[in-house]
Amino acid sequence: MGVACTLSCGQCSYNKNVFLGIGFRYISLQAILEWYEEEEGRKQIIEYINKKEPIYECYDGLYLCQNCNYILNKTYLHLEAGSQSYMNSYSCPRCRDKMPSKPLENETEINRLKCPECKCSNLKVEFYMDWD
Repeated sequence: MGVACTLSCGQCSYNKNVFLGIGFRYISLQAILEWYEEEEGRKQIIEYINKKEPIYECYDGLYLCQNCNYILNKTYLHLEAGSQSYMNSYSCPRCRDKMPSKPLENETEINRLKCPECKCSNLKVEFYMDWD
């Protein structure tokens, strides 16, 4: 099950709603293919669906740009079958640097996020909904 939360800054007007985790649409590669938007990822999903015993990890997460502190809420997708693997990647919408290969791992990391706008304080994280 996924959760939704609001990230807000007490010093400036930064406010962002984010969705984290998984839902029923993540239950199989066929289900993910129905909604996954990025073209290269779609091609890879189709290829891995036809492989013997593919392993996958897919969830919504937060990526933090190491250059400008931009917070990106996007889907993480990692596929493996035998010796082959694929992992999606993103560029920062603000500075165009490559985002980290994996999103933040846990709630502790999310609670330590600095405001990407004013950089003055940690963001307040308020969980407000479970989703699936």
